[in-house]
Amino acid sequence: MKWVTRERARVDRIACPWLITRFIDPSPEFLFVPAGGVLAAAERESAIPYDIADVELGHRGRLCSFDAFIERYELADAALAALAEIVRGADTDDRTLTPESAGLYAAATGFQSTSRDDFENMARQFPMYDALYAYCRSGATSRPTPSRVVFVCQHGAAKSVIAAAHFRRVAAARGLTVGAVAAGTEPDAQLAPRAVKGLSGEGLQPSPARPRPVTLYDLATATRVVSFGCDLDAGPAPRLDQWDVPAVSDGYEAARDQIVARVEHLVAELAGGR
Repeated sequence: MKWVTRERARVDRIACPWLITRFIDPSPEFLFVPAGGVLAAAERESAIPYDIADVELGHRGRLCSFDAFIERYELADAALAALAEIVRGADTDDRTLTPESAGLYAAATGFQSTSRDDFENMARQFPMYDALYAYCRSGATSRPTPSRVVFVCQHGAAKSVIAAAHFRRVAAARGLTVGAVAAGTEPDAQLAPRAVKGLSGEGLQPSPARPRPVTLYDLATATRVVSFGCDLDAGPAPRLDQWDVPAVSDGYEAARDQIVARVEHLVAELAGGR
């Protein structure tokens, strides 16, 4: 994917590319343009804009763009949450937010002033963020990464969303502390209306509110990956299951019934007979 932001990056606009590269996108391409040209470049290059005003991946209140990425891509990692506080303090006027924030701001300012361009700045700062993340992980050992199943369909708009919603329902009823997320290999801009209407009629909340791509973090941390016919390399760690069910566009009930039956079997398997 392509990602675009303002040039002359310092803190957030280097921290976010690090986060994208390490946890979200296996082959990111970054663009740095003048501040007034980010949205035009995003449209021209089919890129995702970040760290500018009035975009999803930007500042909101006291939270910075790094926080927005963590929320949007469901990065449920305690060390990243700790690192987000450091970045937030360094990127805003609240430099005393963490003991490390003022130091990160000083180092980032130095890298910005001594780098030829934003790409050299990224290359030089990424090892610093690797080190900060390792430091945060050392203090987050008491908060393990939550177990979760990752459901993946092509558009991330229907089957995966239905499966994740029903998995959360069935798992909660069984007392199984395993979560579920939905993602797509080629995500649509919006959830499928038929899936949203069907889930709402069952009292279930579709999540995420807008389709998102499957991420490096999803595949690296999944308890199980379930694919609805996608060509997906889940890597060596999680088990990958392929579920063949009817298209939701051909009828919500038929697709839902087959998905729920498989979800119930999966929950029973993960619960180990509980």
